[in-house]
Amino acid sequence: MSTAPLAESVPESLASKLQAAQTELARRWLEQLNTILPVAKHDVFPGEQLLDHIPQLIGEIAVYLRTPEDHAIEANTAVMAKAAELGLLRYEQRASVHQLMREYHLLGTVLEQFIANEVSAMGAGADPPGALQAMVRVSQSVRVLQQQTVDTFVGKYAETIERQTSQLRGFTRLISHEIRQPLGVLQVLARVMPADDPSTAPLVQTLERNVVRLGEVAAKLERLARVARVTDPDTAAEQEIDLTALASDVEKQLQDMATTRDVRVIVDEGLPRIVADAGRVELVMINLIANAIKYCDPHKAERYVRVRQAPRCGRSIVIEDNGIGIAPAKVAKIFEEFVRAHADRDEELGAQGLGLGLAIVRECMEAMNGTVTVTSQDGEGAAFTLTWETHT
Repeated sequence: MSTAPLAESVPESLASKLQAAQTELARRWLEQLNTILPVAKHDVFPGEQLLDHIPQLIGEIAVYLRTPEDHAIEANTAVMAKAAELGLLRYEQRASVHQLMREYHLLGTVLEQFIANEVSAMGAGADPPGALQAMVRVSQSVRVLQQQTVDTFVGKYAETIERQTSQLRGFTRLISHEIRQPLGVLQVLARVMPADDPSTAPLVQTLERNVVRLGEVAAKLERLARVARVTDPDTAAEQEIDLTALASDVEKQLQDMATTRDVRVIVDEGLPRIVADAGRVELVMINLIANAIKYCDPHKAERYVRVRQAPRCGRSIVIEDNGIGIAPAKVAKIFEEFVRAHADRDEELGAQGLGLGLAIVRECMEAMNGTVTVTSQDGEGAAFTLTWETHT
């Protein structure tokens, strides 16, 4: 449906008044901004950088009141550029999207109140349809400029986050690589130093403990780096996976660890076949099975970890153990980064870590559009259920 052109008298008059008052209206807005912005008064629009932008934006809105319907304010590259610069400035000032929305709400209120006052001053000479359309155009202009500012602001944040994430990935890969060489030297020294000499035995034991600890840290970093290399689910290396075969392979990888703690790892036959990212599935299993071995209960005669089919769900498996379990108060937080349920028992259990293993599990499952849940009681073991969505 076509819109009737604005009546000439009222829109022209309102546009002229708005343009004439642009500096005063910007000042009113600035006064209100000073009450909500967490920056110094003179930093709201620092120096000459953007001090003139808001009057110019208001001036362009005034021009828009005279513009035919087919010339939208979005086509004004100058005014859109200024709105974008405001988004960059607010980003540098560490503002928030919520704050930007409040700022433009205040601007809209200032302009709408000005239009209402001017229409009221016209008295009987005011043309109601023209005045209404002028008000609508002012509101529309503010919304368009707000969207441009917010889009620029969010885009800058996204760019920064991506850059920082890339730097973190590179750092993780570098550190995991650099740790390996000195770790190898320390492992050799731990093997050749005499452990039966009373004068050196404590030193050898300390060395061995720290070599193991450093090896665990290096392994965690390598797993994090592997996860970080595949960030887009659409580009993940999906393939058909036999979970029985994969779990059996993981069991072999962790056999030395399981033997040392006298833990039996049981992989049931007939686990489902799924289509997923094999690298992520392997990481999930390694972390869960290794955790179950690490936190076995040394006071139990039989210690086991079992990988079995979940009941009533063809694309779910359960990794359960009869270890020391997790206290109910801690269950809700164990998938968070750097959270460790048994940090107070490291010396007793001979188990150390960074609190990243279960966070990796959660991130991997989310990246595969899957879920991980846990049921556990303190002292009675834990059961982690992994579920993958059905591919269509």
